Amino acid sequence: MIVFILQSLFLIAAAFIAGAILGNIFKRFSRKSESVSEHSTRAADARLASIASLGIAANDDISKSAREAAAMVPPAEPVPAINPVPAKSPRKAVKKSVAKSAARERNPRQDEKNRPPVLRAARRGKPDQLIAIDGIGNTIQSKLFELGVFHYDQIAAWTVEQAAWVSEEIGFPGRAHRESWIRQAAALVKPATKAVKPKPAPRKTAAKPAGTRKSG
Repeated sequence: MIVFILQSLFLIAAAFIAGAILGNIFKRFSRKSESVSEHSTRAADARLASIASLGIAANDDISKSAREAAAMVPPAEPVPAINPVPAKSPRKAVKKSVAKSAARERNPRQDEKNRPPVLRAARRGKPDQLIAIDGIGNTIQSKLFELGVFHYDQIAAWTVEQAAWVSEEIGFPGRAHRESWIRQAAALVKPATKAVKPKPAPRKTAAKPAGTRKSG
């Protein structure tokens, strides 16, 4: 048993010694062969030393390449800001129409006493086709609607002064008079339905008195 233990210790010691010898031999041979990384490192150090001797900063080439790369990148196009369009509320539309009416009232060219009666909206929401009047096109019809003139009977009720006021207000002075808008509108006004008079009851004829008998 003791002999076995001694032999084991001897083998372990021999293995340790042999490993140490082989390690030293390997280190000696590895120092002689220069690795690729060490070679590139030495070359870079030599290049930096030569640049420093010429008085050039070592990182100039790096910054130059960075500037060239940045110059090659196109500048970002500015993105236009998107302004959301708020939905027009009916109240704002009413305020806008009231502002337009106020602007018309402040028109110094017109005498307000000649302003004809106007409506805020068409009756039953259905305006007449004013373009049926000769001389009124789509543009003038739109201007008349904005002014508050929607029906034939409104135009038919104008006086000469009121017709002149409207012509001036829509930007066509004297047109209503020259083209006889009042007369044409009066012809287009629907006549009111006449009330049907009840027929008179038939007259009753009086009965004739019976004849008297003659005495014999």
